[in-house]
Amino acid sequence: MTYQINIRCLCVRILTLCCISLLSGCAVYKDLRYRYAIPCKNHAHLQFIFEDYVSRRFHSQSPIRVAVVPFSVPANLAYRSAEFPGVGNELAWKLHADLLQSGRIPIVEVFNRQDWPGKKDEFFTGNFGAISFARQAGYDLVLVGNLELPRQLGSLTAQAKLIEVESGVTVWYGESTINESYGDYQRERQWWWWYDKKRPDKLMGNQLVEDLAQCLTNNVLSDDYMPE
Repeated sequence: MTYQINIRCLCVRILTLCCISLLSGCAVYKDLRYRYAIPCKNHAHLQFIFEDYVSRRFHSQSPIRVAVVPFSVPANLAYRSAEFPGVGNELAWKLHADLLQSGRIPIVEVFNRQDWPGKKDEFFTGNFGAISFARQAGYDLVLVGNLELPRQLGSLTAQAKLIEVESGVTVWYGESTINESYGDYQRERQWWWWYDKKRPDKLMGNQLVEDLAQCLTNNVLSDDYMPE
């Protein structure tokens, strides 16, 4: 009798563990599907492999400093106040976090100047203002960018350049586009696999910017040449 009870208890425990493992696996799958399967479209118009360039230009014992300048953006997405810092500033901070998290750049800082006369136009004509300000602040490299006017819901495109401050050489110049399904951002994601409630009030703007920053980071630090 005691033997039969022990067998039953063991079976119940095994079934419980199987159910927990199944639910956990579904939760991990859903989280990875939403978080890491970012549909990036990356192009590199001009590219040096980052580590190769840095090792040739800078001493190995001298950590490089990179400044991320808040991106130039369309007027309706620009800085308005401390409560509305603008998409360009938000994108810069997301890039700052992703570049640091990569572990490949020891010092990354968001530049403390968001705008100056001619900033947006100079992206295509030399970036002399950004280079000058970065040189005065003691940076080795400066990352500048331009966010294009969104053409459709769920899509953002940004162009960016990584420039060596001392020489003015463009280390990397490329473009990243993120295209997402609006419905994915409205889903209420929970740990149980059958729950997939939609939230019409949930906006995807912040997530789009976060994903675009990740795309740009992968683009800048890519070890593979990505011709246009």
